[in-house]
Amino acid sequence: MRTDQSPDSWVRTTAYRLAVSRWRRRRLDNRASDRSLPSTATRQPSPDRVAVEAALAQLPADQRRAIVLYHFAALSVRDIALETGVPTGTVKARLSRFRATLSTLLTDRLPEETRHV
Repeated sequence: MRTDQSPDSWVRTTAYRLAVSRWRRRRLDNRASDRSLPSTATRQPSPDRVAVEAALAQLPADQRRAIVLYHFAALSVRDIALETGVPTGTVKARLSRFRATLSTLLTDRLPEETRHV
């Protein structure tokens, strides 16, 4: 971490890394369980959630980071650019590419009744 970054930046970076770590751990937990243990019924995620997670998994890490900071941490494009060390135009391009890619991927995956025209 650069010494000139604000504590807020460090907190967001740490929170982002923790979220990714939890996501990876959850993916590992969803693998086949030990057969020697009694099985427990688990609630299945909705088809929409599965489609969104699969689409997000296909995006490059830099696009996913911009998306998380913009949509979940509610940072402005300028703040994301400062935090990630890229120009604001790059952040805008990443968000735009994300929306286009996600739209295409979700149209292919979502059930017919949930698609929006």
